[in-house]
Amino acid sequence: MYNGYENEDDYVRSLKKNNTYRFSYNYEIVVNRFGDGDDDVELANATVDITVSWDDSSVPGYIISWNVDAPTSLPNEWTNSKEEIVKEVIVMYLYNDLEENGISSETFKFV
Repeated sequence: MYNGYENEDDYVRSLKKNNTYRFSYNYEIVVNRFGDGDDDVELANATVDITVSWDDSSVPGYIISWNVDAPTSLPNEWTNSKEEIVKEVIVMYLYNDLEENGISSETFKFV
């Protein structure tokens, strides 16, 4: 028995909330540097779109997928890769937003 359920998979499935959640975050990136100073940069926003969808065929059940829309190719000389940006956004924002929606870390995985 696992928390009153026959197995861990059944327990995790019992934690399901809504089928799908969508989140969008702005992330400031450097698109150009025109001097040596810290302020000698051109900044722009990349948009990080994250979808959290329930997949009952595997546990944990929520699968997190993402897309980064940036005004320039990433990585560039000054900004990390899209994957690194997503990792930062997940730590800075997504974990908290999932928790606010009642989704615990034991119910999701990244694709």
